[in-house]
Amino acid sequence: MSHNIIHKIKRGSFIEYSLNGINRKSFDILKKELKSVLKKRMGIYALYKGDKVVRVGLGTEIYYRVKGHSENKNLDWDNASLFLIRKEYIGLLRDLETAVVRIAKPKYNKQKGRIGDEHFLERILKKSVNQKQKKLRTARMEKDEELKGLEQEIKSIKEVIK
Repeated sequence: MSHNIIHKIKRGSFIEYSLNGINRKSFDILKKELKSVLKKRMGIYALYKGDKVVRVGLGTEIYYRVKGHSENKNLDWDNASLFLIRKEYIGLLRDLETAVVRIAKPKYNKQKGRIGDEHFLERILKKSVNQKQKKLRTARMEKDEELKGLEQEIKSIKEVIK
């Protein structure tokens, strides 16, 4: 991970900047610089213990959010990454946080976040399964009828050739 370097994002317009490899201990040393760069900036942060994500969150004033975590002795992490979001996308921060938390399953995130109609796709798939099972039952019943008819024909022919 690179240390304390701001990267301007070139591809998308959702994430404007990222800051990777911020050492937890450096918050005290870099607080003036970080505060001036991050003041009133919004985004998503990830806290790591080594290479493992242990907490993900959002902050409308991300500097203060991560600074608070740096002072929290109950959170065991050693470096952080920040993803600064353009102001026009602030309404999407919770959805982004929810997706990242559900994907990464960080140790210190107790809440998974809410999704509007969370079971929509599940209901569609269950409906599809039910329809296919019904079709299978119908096909089996039709085949059973056909096989019974064949058995009856065989029986009739055997009676004739006896």
